[in-house]
Order: sequence, then C-alpha cells, then structure tokens
Amino acid sequence: MRNNRDKSLDIAKAICIILMVVGHSGCPTYLYDFVYMFHMPCFFFVSGWLLNEKYVTDLKTGLIQKAKGSYYPFVKWTLIFLLFHNVFASMHIYENSYSWQTFIERVIRTFTMTGSESLLGGFWFLISLFWALIISLFFFNTLSKAEVLTEKTFRGF
Repeated sequence: MRNNRDKSLDIAKAICIILMVVGHSGCPTYLYDFVYMFHMPCFFFVSGWLLNEKYVTDLKTGLIQKAKGSYYPFVKWTLIFLLFHNVFASMHIYENSYSWQTFIERVIRTFTMTGSESLLGGFWFLISLFWALIISLFFFNTLSKAEVLTEKTFRGF
C-alpha cells in the first residue's frame, strides 16, 4: 500500500512545534518576536491545507469530523481536569477549590468552549482551531454553492 502523505507538511508542522518550544523557553526577545511572527499562523495554514474537500461539500460530515477532532477532546479533558480540580487544590496545585455552583458554571463554560482549567492552558489552540475550521467550512461551502449557481446561470446565456 502506497502512502500519499505529503512529508513537507509534516516537516512544516515539526518546525512549528520546535519554534513553539523555543518561543516558550525564555529565549531572547528578538528570537521570541521572530518566532511568534509566524509559527501559530503556520499551524492554522497547515490545518486549512489539510482540510478535506469532501467536508466542504458535505457540511454535516465536516462539522461532525471537526467536532470529533477538536471539540470532543477539549470537552473530555477539561471535564476530567474539572473533576479533579478540588483534589489538585488539596495538593496545593491550585489555590482555590470549587464550590458546587462554580463547578456547574465551569461545566457549562466547558461545553460552550468559553473556559478551561488553568493546567490546560494550551487548549486555547484547540478552541481557536475548532472555530477557525468551522467558519472555514461554512465559508467554503457557501462559496462552492455560489460557484455552482453561477455556472448554472451562465450556461443559460
């Protein structure tokens, strides 16, 4: 079986990951500024490049796939960390423990992707990528429908 994977995209992702580590390592300001100029947009670009064209035409399948890839993992891991929040607080990993009311509020914020646990700080990327891909799916789906409509309209002339 032949692998059609584009290795240049894997290399681009690897370089971005290395640059992310460099950017978070306390590097000099000039290097930090350089790295942050492009490494996150590059992640978004690669994710968009890998967006399967069938998801553009079959919007429902595309939305389900993006939910499986970003939304469900975000919710699952945030809920797990929420369940252990007070345990972590008793171990002095967190400063405060949650009341039932705060816990319920945090659960609601998890499902709406408007909050996360501080130990999951990097999950902001999942939220941003999820919404960027959802908006892209709707945009490209609308664009493809407009293109089909335009083709049908001009065939009549």
